Amino acid sequence: MFAGHAHGMLRMGDDPATSVTDPYGLVHGTPDVFAAGAGGFVTSAGRNPALTIVALALRAAPRIADAAAA
Repeated sequence: MFAGHAHGMLRMGDDPATSVTDPYGLVHGTPDVFAAGAGGFVTSAGRNPALTIVALALRAAPRIADAAAA
C-alpha cells in the first residue's frame, strides 16, 4: 500500500505569468482567494510536509484576516 502527501499543483511566486499564487498563497488577480495547503510546493523532500504546511498557513493567516475584514 502506498501512502503519500498530495501536493504540487500550484506554483508560488511574484510573477503571475509563471506562478498561480503569491508567496502568501493569494491567487494572482483575486482580492480574497487564498490557496492554503501543500499545493504551492513545486517539489518534495523525503520528509513529511505537515510542519511546512502549518508554517505557510501561519504566515498567510494575517493576510487572510485582512482580506476577510475588508
